[in-house]
Parts: sequence; structure tokens; C-alpha cells
Amino acid sequence: MRVAMVISNGYEPDVRVQKEAHTLALAGYDVTVIAWDRVCQFAPHELEPIPEGLASALAEWPGRVVHTPGAVPIIRIQTSAGYRTGRRLLLKMPIFGWRLLGELRRLRPDVVHAHDLDTLPVAYLYHKLARVPVVFDAREFYPGMVRANVGGALSLMLDRLDHWLAPRVDAILTVGERLAARYRDMGGRVWVVHNSQPLPDRVALDRVGTALRRSWGVPDDALLVIYVGMLTPDRLLTPILEAVPKLDHVWLAVGGYGPQLPAVQEVAKACKRILVLGRVPLAEVSSVVAAGDVIYYGLEAHDLNSFYFMPNLAFFALAVGRPLLTTPVGEIADVVQREGCGVVMADTAETALQQLSDPAFRATLADRARYLGQDEYTWMRAATQLGDVYHTLFLR
Repeated sequence: MRVAMVISNGYEPDVRVQKEAHTLALAGYDVTVIAWDRVCQFAPHELEPIPEGLASALAEWPGRVVHTPGAVPIIRIQTSAGYRTGRRLLLKMPIFGWRLLGELRRLRPDVVHAHDLDTLPVAYLYHKLARVPVVFDAREFYPGMVRANVGGALSLMLDRLDHWLAPRVDAILTVGERLAARYRDMGGRVWVVHNSQPLPDRVALDRVGTALRRSWGVPDDALLVIYVGMLTPDRLLTPILEAVPKLDHVWLAVGGYGPQLPAVQEVAKACKRILVLGRVPLAEVSSVVAAGDVIYYGLEAHDLNSFYFMPNLAFFALAVGRPLLTTPVGEIADVVQREGCGVVMADTAETALQQLSDPAFRATLADRARYLGQDEYTWMRAATQLGDVYHTLFLR
């Protein structure tokens, strides 16, 4: 069975697409990823071998026949549009959509797996033309996510499109329960596939993390806080950036890129305990997380997408066994509070960091995070759920 997995970024790679594509390939599907290279900086065609950690994690997949790992073809449609470019992006989307439809008609997949709402209309059109199932991977509350960039009127139109398409696709995947509830209310057939990470070799990873931490000049007895992700206004970095300079024993390493990077760099100039890592390749995120004592993720409460958010970084933290520090916003706050795997800021970031400076308290949270990463939030579980979705599609 041929699967076309579609994503509107350049796939450098995309963490969720990579895991799902290679997992389906291990299950025997012929998977091709079609990506939109909006900045025309990646190879138009690529064969991506399965990541070693993923192959190891699924080597003994209970109840499944695991096929020999093979390379997954990546096709990148190069239509220059940039990111967060408003009207320019809107003008280029029909061009991307037309070229995407052409690739689908050339590949003739048996399933189209569309990531995010911006790829779903073309996937649904192909479904009507070719009578094949469509899987909608709803990773975000998309109308809310783009509202600041495209304006309220278009955001409302996208919300109506979301409502119209949800009951018409064959399956909807979400990363968490809040988005799942939203799409069930729309009449969608919903499965939750957590964005869990394959379990690492924690002993080896801890050694790498310790070496990395020392290479940054961080003392062994310091409290090192890690953030890796987009540096955009909806990721609330201000509380942690303001708190760290006030606490002499606390260090902060910030990885990522985006419009807030200059502000982060400015604060780092005044405080040598704030390290700016720049863009962190996906293959190195686990090592950076392992270097830290606490993983931070803040969300802007007024951003409509924040309510639903359960970030990739949280799943990395659980896989590595590091406690989380988060603002009281989004699904991440629900999980941290319910599972006892970190601290949800009830007061200031400074107060929370003082609390997390207690080694015994922090160790208890880390043990809980480690348990969740080994038992509840594993890619083995997520892969089984993904496999069940595809099995259901072909039984209907």
C-alpha cells in the first residue's frame, strides 16, 4: 500500500513526520513524504534512511511484523514563500497546492496523510478524484496558530473549513486529548497518537549530556535549564529570561531560531549564564535535553493555539527523564500537574526555579518523568496506535 505523507514545511526533518513515515515503512507501507520547501534551501529529492533510535525502538514491535528498514523518499516542492509572510504566503499557497496535486496524481497513493490544515484541502480533493482514504494529522489548532499572521477574518474562514472537513476525512490524528475533544465535537473519527520519542540509551545519553554541559562551561552543581524550540512570541520566554539573571546558581541554554532571537541574544550579552545555542538539529535535541536539569516550556495565554499545546520538547524531556517547568497554559500544564513530572508556575519563574533547586525534590520529579517516558508516553505505544488507524482504514 502506497502512502503519501504531506507537510507544508521543508522537512529538515519534521520530528512527527519522520517518526510516522518510518514507522509505517517498518509496518510494510510504501511511504513517500512530500514537503513544501518555502525557502528553496533543501535538496528537491532525498532518500532518508531510518533513524537508528527509531529502528531500535521498534525492533521488537509486539503483535506486528517488522519489515526490513528501508529509505523513505522525500520530495520537496520548491515554491518560494517564506514563513509568517502573510499575504505573500497566501498568494503562493495555490501554486503549492497545484504542484502538490500533480505529485499526488503522479504517485497515485492508496492513502494521503495530510499534516496540518493547510495541506488538507488538496488531500481531500485528491480523495474525491481517486477515491482513496485521507488521514488528517491535526498537530495544532491551525486557525488559532495563524491568526496573528493572517488576521481574524481569514482565521475564522479557516475555522469553518476545519469544521467542514473534519467529519469528511477518514481519520483524524491528534497529539493530545484537548485537540481530540475538539475534533470529536466536530464529528471526526479521532485517534490520539502522542508525539512520544523512541527510548534512548539513557546511560550513554547522560554521558553525552554531561560532556556537552561541561563544554559550555556550566558548573556541575549549577541548575541548568534548557529550552529548544521556535523563538516566537507565543513561546513565552520572558519569565525565564528575567528570572535567571537574579539567581547566581541558575544557567539557561536556549536553542532555536525565530523573531525573538535578537531579544534572547541581548539578554545573554548582559548575563553570561544565558547561552544561545542557535538552531539545534533534530538528531541533537536529546543530547541537549540530557545536558540539562530542568526543561522549560512557556506558552502565551492569549494565543488561541496555546490552549491545545503539548510540545515536542515535553516528549523529549520524558524520554530522557528530565522534569518540566511550564506556565499554567495548554495541555502541557495539565500533563505536568496531573502526572507530577514537573512544576507548573503558580507564582513567578524565580520562585519555581528556587523550588527546583532542591536536588531531592528535583530527583523525585525526574524519576516520575523517567517512568512516564518508559511506560506511558512511549513511541511503541504511539506506533501501535498509528498502525491500528491504518489497519482500520483498509478494513472499512
